[in-house]
Amino acid sequence: MVLAQDLRSTILERLKAEEVVRIPASEVEYFAVADQLPFKVEYQYSEIITMGLASYFHEIIVANWIFILRSILADEFTVLGSNSGIQIPKFEGGYYLPDVMVVKGEPVFKPNSTAIITNPYLIVDIHSPTTAQFDSDIKLPEYKQQDSLQQIIYVNQDRARVSSYRRTDQPNTWINQEFFSLEEVMQVEGQEVLIKDIYRKIKFE
Repeated sequence: MVLAQDLRSTILERLKAEEVVRIPASEVEYFAVADQLPFKVEYQYSEIITMGLASYFHEIIVANWIFILRSILADEFTVLGSNSGIQIPKFEGGYYLPDVMVVKGEPVFKPNSTAIITNPYLIVDIHSPTTAQFDSDIKLPEYKQQDSLQQIIYVNQDRARVSSYRRTDQPNTWINQEFFSLEEVMQVEGQEVLIKDIYRKIKFE
């Protein structure tokens, strides 16, 4: 417990000066400190990674997505927020917390956990200038190794831009679509989603 408290203090102190904090830690240390912090904390290659509290606008977009997905998806789907994590089995020790996650059917949990899910069906991540490169360069290739995952959606927080990656029937083949206008329409599970609904209550300067 003392070690987790020390890690927590270190993370909070470094966030005052750094946009992204990375600290070497064991998996046990990660889970201990993740329970003590009020924001998203992820884990990759034996490092704790965090970017602190999400912005007000980030959370509006998250709320919009949760509402949209609950409105269009059938009852066999469950929509979850960012307090539920996923494990990347092919990258041992990789734990991420998507901003929104959808599970089809019953969740499959990491052993001895009810928070880490190993069968995500769809995920949504909201990009800020701080998170965009990490999400696209590091997380996206790993997400694509998740056999259960059928669609990955990235949403830019600061301007109208939505990226959709949908798995095809061909191995290692995904369809990428980019949307840059509020008047465009994207597909999620065969249902239409208006880009303007994703950005409801967001005003771009």
